[in-house]
Parts: sequence; C-alpha cells; structure tokens
Amino acid sequence: MSQLVHGRSTVLQMRDQILQLLDEGKLQAGDRLPTEAEFAATYSVSRGTVREALKLLEQDGLVDVFHGKGRFVSALQGLGVVRPVTRFESVTEMLAARGVTATTKVLTARILPAEPDEAKQLGLQAGDDVVELRRVRLRSDEPLVFSRNLFSADLLQGEELRPEEFAGSLHEWLQRRNREPLSSAAQLSAVHLTDDDFAEHAPAHLRNAPWLLISERGLDQNGTVVLLSMDFHRGDMFGFQVLRRNT
Repeated sequence: MSQLVHGRSTVLQMRDQILQLLDEGKLQAGDRLPTEAEFAATYSVSRGTVREALKLLEQDGLVDVFHGKGRFVSALQGLGVVRPVTRFESVTEMLAARGVTATTKVLTARILPAEPDEAKQLGLQAGDDVVELRRVRLRSDEPLVFSRNLFSADLLQGEELRPEEFAGSLHEWLQRRNREPLSSAAQLSAVHLTDDDFAEHAPAHLRNAPWLLISERGLDQNGTVVLLSMDFHRGDMFGFQVLRRNT
C-alpha cells in the first residue's frame, strides 16, 4: 500500500502519483482509471482528495470523464503532452519534472509598500507592506529562470525577513503557513529582459534573447490571491504545451 508524505498539499501529491502512473506507462491513452474508492484505498487518502486531484487532471486535459462510464486517460497522454501549460506548479516542481538540477539564488528580499495595482490584486490597501523576492534558478551558473514574487508581509507572522529561507521552494514556505497556492490565473508573453527586470544578472548573449514571461496570481484553497509571480523562462530552453479543443 502506497502512502503520501506530509509537508505538501495532499491533493497535489495525489495528482502527482497519478501522473507517475501515466509517465511510467501503467495507464495509457484510452485506459479506464481506477475508481475514487480504489485510489483512496491504495494511497490511504480520502475520496475527496482523489476527486480534487482528478479534477486537476481533467483541467489539464489528461483525463476525460464519461458520465455513467467513468474516467479515462485522454488521447492527449498518447501525444506525450504530459506537462501542459494549464498545469499550475511551482518553478521548482517544473524544473525537477524536466530532470533539471538547479540551484536558487536570492538576488534581493525586501519589505516595501505595495503599489496600488498589486495591493488590489492581493486584497490589500495601497501602501500595505509586502515582501518582494527576486531570485534566479541556475544550472552551472547559467540562469534558467528569473522570478519576481510578491506576497503580504503578514505571512511572515511577525518573524524577521530572512533571505536564506527562500533559497528553496516558495510554495513549500507558503504551505507551512497554510497558504499554499493551488491554482492560478496566468498570462504568457514573449519579452526581452530589461534593466528593470534581471538583465544585469544575465550573460550578454542572453540579454537580448527572447524570454517567456508567465505572470500569475496564485490562489489558495479559499480562492484568495496569496502570491503574485513573474517568471522569466529562457526561450531557448523552455516551451509549454497547450491543449486546444472544440467545445
């Protein structure tokens, strides 16, 4: 019997367990998935957890639901599109899933007053304190992803801001405060790095290269925006697949 581990959303862990079955070929396009009860018994979780995990896979287009028949692995899995852009995951998870070993360097970590638009998105008042993180993911000193993250300073829970705490997964840091983002509203655009972004930290040959910017508002389990993120992905290394269906 398999069991999930503590320290991360059980729903996301359950989703990843099912994804592993797909990645390993134990479930293939057209196969009928085990029932909620069968998954729950195998992984020692509630049926509600399984149901929410399956909904995430349905949103990704990896699982099709036929009422009265059950859930089936979609044809999309047969195309090898296993990490569609519709999947919400942290940069740390995304890199690990692609087999990329990267380190995180915190460029700046500071508390500053929220700009009006950012405060509105976070449900704050203009001028309220927010934490701004600027980080880079590196592989052998080569930048892969630059990130700017913003969240309410209240989440520090009265503790001092310590940059070293953010050299790992920010999602896990938020999860320990019961505010882990589980979904997001995102916008994608092709950009160049500018001085206002991270150009000074990029090698010369990458400054004018195209980068893929994903701007996101991360929502927690209550549907509250808890995190604003701007992630700049190297255009020569990263691409994201999207499922388009005629509804």
